[in-house]
Amino acid sequence: MAPYFGGSAADWAIYNTDDGGQAFISAADAQRRDLVLAYFPTATEAEKVGTAVSKRKGRISALPVKLRSDVPTGQISWIVGNKNVGEDDSELAEDMADRARRAGATDADLIAQMVAYALACHRANQALVIHFQL
Repeated sequence: MAPYFGGSAADWAIYNTDDGGQAFISAADAQRRDLVLAYFPTATEAEKVGTAVSKRKGRISALPVKLRSDVPTGQISWIVGNKNVGEDDSELAEDMADRARRAGATDADLIAQMVAYALACHRANQALVIHFQL
């Protein structure tokens, strides 16, 4: 039950921390520290990270995020579609972040969403290869 309804749950989200890690942090603290939300390509991956970083070891809920309208989904899916499905996630993420910066993106949240969308496309391509046994 959410705190709004008198419960004891914490409505915190996972943020990327200054030290390169991830942690559950309140929105107010994250804003004060200028942290960026952690975005994940799948709900399963979000729940796995949430369980790993949880200090309370309580229930974890992974909620979908509506992509910002300035995330170029068509371009990202085309770029990822032309990559090898065996490419390492970190290489793909670094490439997408670099492409975003070269295109003029300066908003860290926008770049994080673009990278997460690229990884989601990558997961979908990997699933197709498995499904069609390519």
